[in-house]
Amino acid sequence: MTALLQIAAFALGIYLSIRMIAALYGAVDVWHMIGKAWPRVVADVLVWGLTAGVIAWLMHGPYRSALVWGLSVYLAFYLSIWPLAGLYFARRRTDRDVD
Repeated sequence: MTALLQIAAFALGIYLSIRMIAALYGAVDVWHMIGKAWPRVVADVLVWGLTAGVIAWLMHGPYRSALVWGLSVYLAFYLSIWPLAGLYFARRRTDRDVD
């Protein structure tokens, strides 16, 4: 049962990491009207950040570790996509220019 709950905490960490990254992209999504939308953007970032923090604070021992691992693993995966996407799109541009 403990392993199942640790897997669930890990999955919850991944979910919270996805939601936090999405909240951070909120500023980019509404940049054209950031003067009006900034309270919503700040509220979204605070809500998801506080949610992750409170859940981590309420968990004990191995569950907290699994949650933090889920948060960290997804963040590392997400950040690793940027250079790989740059390489992929650079290759696609050069393939098109070879004609």
